[in-house]
Amino acid sequence: MKYHFSYKKGWLGNPCGLVLFKNRYHLFFQCNPVSHRFGPMHWGHAVSDDLINWEELPLAIAPDKDYENGSGSMSGSAIESGGKLWIFYNSVSCEEETISAAWSSDGINFTKLDSNPVLRSPFEGSGIKFRDPYVFRYGASFRMVVGAGSANIAKVLLYASDDLISWEPKGELISDSRYGSVIESPELFEIDGRWVFMIQSEKHLPTKVLFAGGEFDGDRFIFDDAMDPFIPVDTSDEFLCPVTFADRDGRRVLVSWLYSTKMAGSSAFCAPREIFFDLADRLSMYPIRDLRNCLVKESRFVSYDDGRLNVRFEGKTLFSKAYAVEPEYRVLEDVGMVELFIDGGRENISMFIC
Repeated sequence: MKYHFSYKKGWLGNPCGLVLFKNRYHLFFQCNPVSHRFGPMHWGHAVSDDLINWEELPLAIAPDKDYENGSGSMSGSAIESGGKLWIFYNSVSCEEETISAAWSSDGINFTKLDSNPVLRSPFEGSGIKFRDPYVFRYGASFRMVVGAGSANIAKVLLYASDDLISWEPKGELISDSRYGSVIESPELFEIDGRWVFMIQSEKHLPTKVLFAGGEFDGDRFIFDDAMDPFIPVDTSDEFLCPVTFADRDGRRVLVSWLYSTKMAGSSAFCAPREIFFDLADRLSMYPIRDLRNCLVKESRFVSYDDGRLNVRFEGKTLFSKAYAVEPEYRVLEDVGMVELFIDGGRENISMFIC
């Protein structure tokens, strides 16, 4: 693949963290390095100077010894602080999900905290979910949002810290069964001074990855639309578990997992996209600038016929959606996949075609 990161050694899961450290981009991801099937999760690691060409490094972390009988070191996030690269991850055992941390001075060799886990779920009982920590700066301190679930109600929990080690609970930002029994991959970030809340729902509403605008004061998030706050931007079923970060120029960039059950479990990461508000104040995503000259207006896989936009491969229709008029779109083609960017990025469609 030219524009999409993939992992050839074993099973590739979702991205875990994307961060700028010592002027290089560091990408972390879920992987099983010894099999092309899901198994004990490790954190893979790659670096890049341009977000397109990646060099794989040694594994960042392996499953904790205390969790060898479980699923391993699951999803999380990365952040730079005090000249160190910190990663926060979901430690999963057969008994519980907790949040742990590790740090590195060189960006390659990581040391897990002796005090791990740094957080345990505040809920008790069976079916408790507590995962996908996302850590970000807020003023002179830090905040962490954690996807959670209790009593079949999806939640996002908020924590605060001054040192990335001790965390104080700040309450629930979301508690809503509309999103299923758990929310995954939560993030809070700013775009041009405006706050965006990103989540992955357990349900398709109409897709899993959703975005909302609002105001954040460090303790609570006030949604622009309290009744129906979240909207999709990528409307495909294969767009999952995104992560975002600010690049060298301060632009908010997103990378997600593209996973297809229809194409024999094919997986890769989407081409990096800039997230922005367009002139009509709509949240949009479009490939980063270094990829925009790779987009094509006409694709042998994409056509608009009889009021429907279609993606086809070898005569088989893989995607079809009605539009009253033909939308303006651009296509990024790569080995086995296409990504469509409609109306300047207002809507994205990402999918494997073979």
